[in-house]
Amino acid sequence: MKEQEKTGTETALPAERTEQTESFQELIRGKYREDYLKALSKALRAQARETNRYLAYRELLHKAEAVRGSYPEFDLDKELENPGFLRLLNSGVEPKTAYEVVHHEELTGRAARLAENAARPQENGLGSGSLAAVTKPDPRQLTRAERRALRRRAARGEEIVW
Repeated sequence: MKEQEKTGTETALPAERTEQTESFQELIRGKYREDYLKALSKALRAQARETNRYLAYRELLHKAEAVRGSYPEFDLDKELENPGFLRLLNSGVEPKTAYEVVHHEELTGRAARLAENAARPQENGLGSGSLAAVTKPDPRQLTRAERRALRRRAARGEEIVW
């Protein structure tokens, strides 16, 4: 209770804990100061490295989403198993560029196949506006003016084929 009266708070440390803290403070200010500072510095550097790794991995995940937008088959976990891809990433190359370099032959082959397919003529019925079947006009559904035009053409000697 005396300790609470000294500090005026209810959360004061017990006497034994206070002595340990003071003893520790005395050790790190004196005899073991250098060792303590080295250990503290090492721990802080390790924590900073871990934080940097975490931030780099988050950024990599974000960039991987962008790569997946261009290449839906892109799988970051699978690519991280590829030593060539990892070397490029560690060299500072962007994930999209690294993927394109590692899979260059596959991607150019796919592009060539797409270009070949685009150059091929459309087959009957496959065009966007084509009809499923070709039909002949029905003479019963011709207007009076169309029938008159056909008679004039036939009178001039033109052969009308249905």
